[in-house]
Amino acid sequence: MCGLAGIISFDSRQPIEAKTLGKMSQRIEHRGPDASGSWEVELVSPSFAAGLVHCRLSILDLDARANQPMTDSSGRFTIVFNGEIYNFRELRALLEKELPEFEFRTTSDTEVIIAAFQAWGERCVERLEGMFAFVIVDQATRTVFAARDRMGQKPLYLATVSADKEPLDIFEPTAHRPIAAAAFASEISPLLAIPWVERKLREASLTPYLLWGYVPSPYTFYEGVYSLPAGHAMTIALQQARVWRYFDPNQQQQRFIPGETDVQATRGLVISAVKRQLVADVPVGCFLSGGMDSSIIAAAMRQVCGANQEILTFSVGFDDPRFDETEYAQAVARHLKTRHRSYHVTLDAVENLNRIVDSFGQPFADSSAIPTYHLSKITRQEVKVVLSGDGGDELFGGYDRYRAMRLGARFHPAVRYMLAMSLVQKLPGRHPKSRLARFKRFAAPLRLPVGRRYARYMELFSPDDLRQMYRPEMTDSDEAYLAATYEQLMEGRDEVQAALATDRITYLPEDLLVKLDRSSMQHALEVRSPFMDTELVQFAAGLDAQQLLGRGGKSLLRLAFAQDLPEGHFDRPKMGFAVPIGEWLRTDLREMLYDHVNAQDAFSGQYFDRTFINRMISEHESGRRDHSQRLYALLVLELWHRKQGC
Repeated sequence: MCGLAGIISFDSRQPIEAKTLGKMSQRIEHRGPDASGSWEVELVSPSFAAGLVHCRLSILDLDARANQPMTDSSGRFTIVFNGEIYNFRELRALLEKELPEFEFRTTSDTEVIIAAFQAWGERCVERLEGMFAFVIVDQATRTVFAARDRMGQKPLYLATVSADKEPLDIFEPTAHRPIAAAAFASEISPLLAIPWVERKLREASLTPYLLWGYVPSPYTFYEGVYSLPAGHAMTIALQQARVWRYFDPNQQQQRFIPGETDVQATRGLVISAVKRQLVADVPVGCFLSGGMDSSIIAAAMRQVCGANQEILTFSVGFDDPRFDETEYAQAVARHLKTRHRSYHVTLDAVENLNRIVDSFGQPFADSSAIPTYHLSKITRQEVKVVLSGDGGDELFGGYDRYRAMRLGARFHPAVRYMLAMSLVQKLPGRHPKSRLARFKRFAAPLRLPVGRRYARYMELFSPDDLRQMYRPEMTDSDEAYLAATYEQLMEGRDEVQAALATDRITYLPEDLLVKLDRSSMQHALEVRSPFMDTELVQFAAGLDAQQLLGRGGKSLLRLAFAQDLPEGHFDRPKMGFAVPIGEWLRTDLREMLYDHVNAQDAFSGQYFDRTFINRMISEHESGRRDHSQRLYALLVLELWHRKQGC
């Protein structure tokens, strides 16, 4: 687990400076404090230069020979790699037969990737099981191959520039100008250290951010800076780039074992995934929030490790009992006999908000980054690697919105319209987890077509909000990204399957896994997510609404692991890994919110109607409406603007 960065130049007018590579390295060193290295090569005819930097968090093969950048024994291929390949030992055994001339000099998974690329070319990514982002420079062909893992657990940002020093959008099919230089990194910040990458706001990113709380790949908040989407690979050759998708998380692959039930298959796949992801040369712990998914991963870990092996588990809690699951985490820890550490975050913990916001490199509005940041911080004091339960909801139907889509489909259109227009919608706001608040969120979009209905369940600001606050010309077409995705995925699927399929290519890689990577890697902690195992993902993609929700949310997981956890553990309502951000915005964060939103140079003042924003603040403070996530999104935007100056 590491941080990587680099620059490739195809034009002598775009030289690679050691000073720039040094700055890039400094900006990723928090991701890999155990070792760092750099590599440069320059070939004159034709013009070609490459510079790679790497910061390492040592997990597999702790020997210094496994440090990066790593070049194979022939001197042809050089790689920088971030992540873990869980099946690297199996692949190595296969490669030793298929590629006997390849000289393995380490026991690392990094070297296996080089050998796999030499043996199988671009299709090597189809054989890699794990989480990864890597870049390989082939000196013989003067080409660059880069790839990102199937589900998007590890990031890879990039920027390209033409000979006339204009940024290039390689994701635009009509862009045919030759590439003069390309750069890449594990985070956005290293790219901003390059002279030809401007800190220029991409204004088109504002609308999706306000709608969803993130900017969908391949775009970012910066002009000319892009994110390679999950499950994609790319080749830069002869000054041209080619990008393609090699994995679809919604491609079904049924599991055929005679006599095996869905419940048995679920249990077997989860335990197998956990077993695969325990590969490490250092101790591995487990996040244990007290919720269903992390409890199941901890139970599977106990099953794999046996009764006598010590397991370390970690949780974080809050003053507000509506957001605190630590007592349930402790009950699970006692039941599984783990060595458990629980950390309590008080309101003073928000003093780290600036650092949390800065770690994402661009505005990111998921407030659950706050507890993830603090949980990672305390966990890193004891281990370098943990397993987490992230992704269980998106595979097995854990969110209220999935049940809302199923229930809404059963109503007559006239009933849906009546519920949407009900006077209940005008009642004062309550706590976001209250029954009234949940009913209002369910009912309000029922009058809309199915795709737009699901989009509304995912929104921070509605198009109506944005028309008043930001863009008078807003139309419902601004929801098209998510609504169209849902409608496209409806073919051959029921409403719940389509919702899950949508989340697996939008919310999961763009929000949840981004949050997990940045929050944990700020503390050089590697987090592995067994629910992102390829076999498990493809099995879940074939489940229908009855299998997923027939006995309540995540029914297969409940049945598969009920005997492994305390009695009644699955009977309580879902809480989610959230923070009392609404209360914080009325208390500890109130002054920060006012100071930033109303500052003379505030971002809000340049783009938004301050009257609308101040009305939201007033409604939130009085309790008339809950605007916690919207106000948090605006505060994050202001904190980013103050730091970046865009």
